[in-house]
Amino acid sequence: MVGGDKYVVVVGGGRHRLRALSPLIAERVRFAYSSPADLPDVREALARQRLLILRSAAGYGKSAMAVRLLLGACRGTVYHLDSGVDFASLADRLENDSGSIEPGAGFLLERPEDIGNLGRETYEKVQGALSRADSWMVVTVADGELADGEILFGVRDLSDAPQPVEVVRAHLRWRLGERDADRLLARQDVQDVITELLGGLPACRQAGDLAAVMAQQYDLHGAVDLDRLREHRARLEAEDFEIWAESLPDAGTRSFALALAVLNGLPQEDVAQAARSLRERLEDDGPYLRAPGPDGRPVRYKDLFETPRRRQLQHLRAQELDKPLGEPGTIIEYKDPGYARRMILHAWTQYDIQDELLDWLGGLVVHSSQEVRVYAAASGLGVLATEAYRYIERRVLGPWARSDSALRRTAVAYALSVACQNPWVQTQATALVVGWYADERPQVRAAAARVHGLGAVSGRPVEELARLFAVDSVTVTVAVGCALADLVADDPEAAGSVLPMLRDRTGDHRSGRSAVLAFLIVAAQVVVETKEVGPRATAPEWPTLLYLAHRRPELRDSFVWLWRAALNESFFHDEAEQVIGDWAKLAEKDSELREMLRLLVGAIAHGDQRSGRILRSCADDWVRPDRIIGLPLTAAMVRTQLDMEGM
Repeated sequence: MVGGDKYVVVVGGGRHRLRALSPLIAERVRFAYSSPADLPDVREALARQRLLILRSAAGYGKSAMAVRLLLGACRGTVYHLDSGVDFASLADRLENDSGSIEPGAGFLLERPEDIGNLGRETYEKVQGALSRADSWMVVTVADGELADGEILFGVRDLSDAPQPVEVVRAHLRWRLGERDADRLLARQDVQDVITELLGGLPACRQAGDLAAVMAQQYDLHGAVDLDRLREHRARLEAEDFEIWAESLPDAGTRSFALALAVLNGLPQEDVAQAARSLRERLEDDGPYLRAPGPDGRPVRYKDLFETPRRRQLQHLRAQELDKPLGEPGTIIEYKDPGYARRMILHAWTQYDIQDELLDWLGGLVVHSSQEVRVYAAASGLGVLATEAYRYIERRVLGPWARSDSALRRTAVAYALSVACQNPWVQTQATALVVGWYADERPQVRAAAARVHGLGAVSGRPVEELARLFAVDSVTVTVAVGCALADLVADDPEAAGSVLPMLRDRTGDHRSGRSAVLAFLIVAAQVVVETKEVGPRATAPEWPTLLYLAHRRPELRDSFVWLWRAALNESFFHDEAEQVIGDWAKLAEKDSELREMLRLLVGAIAHGDQRSGRILRSCADDWVRPDRIIGLPLTAAMVRTQLDMEGM
């Protein structure tokens, strides 16, 4: 405590000494630089402006280009400025002990921390000082870091990056000589490893580091050990990931990184919503009592406009892409696909947030979006089950299998479908599902059915699912139907065993109704996108079972039998008419699909008067006067076909 007035005086010290560019960097750029196509234009811009800002995403070689430009332009020393320099006093800091900028000098400033304070006034002040001293400066920044649109005239964006293999070639020629380097890179296995380790994305720095390791191995052993090269690269990537992950600044950024890891490749709105949900679980720095604002609402303690999405994606090494097929909006994903799994495991193993993560995933698996539900279960819970199976089984898999929520039981199946790629986990999960079969509770048996539908624990899923038709439970039957739909959707060839099995079960009075319901679920849920079947299709999708029966004669008997059973089943008569009606809606838009449906109608009605009358009743319903959207083409086709059958 201070009584009276308190004076605080901050005294500035002497000048910061300028640090010359490392001769090792200068030598590497001078002799091992792979020039991109836009180098001449950028060189001309520097000569004209004196102060140039190079901007690009990571991997485009902007630092090497900056050094190359300065080495070519300067006749004096090239200085490497500290990234923490204050732009407000930048012109003063460039001066030497005599109070002036060294004539002919060059200055490199990489990724300045104070870039947000670089405005036009400061830019022109520094530019003027450089011009008077006949000196040059190049500043490198990442995409989205500039805060003043008035300095964009001084920015050059790098759009062309050298191919990683060409960067490796340039470095090897410098280190080994042109003959040995070209002879080494002529080997296809060496080129394949370079492509494997660096990929096709811009990666100039990584390519240079890889070339240095290759040259070191060649100098020591006269050859390059490709396996050791992979091991070395894997160690570097692991260390780099750990450094990056632990450098994320706050709970908000870490929450977004985890949400992106679980929902990698989904729309940015879904990722942002999931990130907010996780952040609320992890943060506890808000005031416990908040007074309402002028509008009567609580005042936010977090600035939602603090960091734009583009800057956040830079920190997270992620990218934004357009949605496919022309759909408006964007998706976001990590540039390195391996980051998603690494990020989830890093958070799980390095921080005491296990309960919060599981609670968060528990909310995502009942999300309104099916994509979010599946990703949360597979990419989130499945990865964690691979890492800590016993804990996840005890905390999640068992309780969710006993849950009344069909969505949570489905999440168990998706999680195990990923975790069971580990042989040890598959053995444990198989024993777990066997125990679920013996459990008398319908929910648990329904969970077992969904697991078999994704082929996680058994090589004979159709036979295992058939056993459950003996259980008198709609919950179990619906799960079996969804599981069979999963099998056919994943592999259409499975229809060759699914349809005969269902036909056999309809002949058993104990399981007949269950088999019919399961068939209708498969018929309704599984579709094939028409872009995969030919250019003549005009409907967005076709029913998979109808398409397969049209192409594979051996499926037709079982297919027609099951449709007759469904149409004549008193308990599920309405459901059968709904499914055939949905097929009719698709056929109304597609003449080829109507032809398939015509053949099906003829086969069902042939020799079966009752089924024919039911189909005619359906066709009459499709053109009722009070129906908002009629199906006249399909209805006329059905009536004509039934007339030909004499019905």
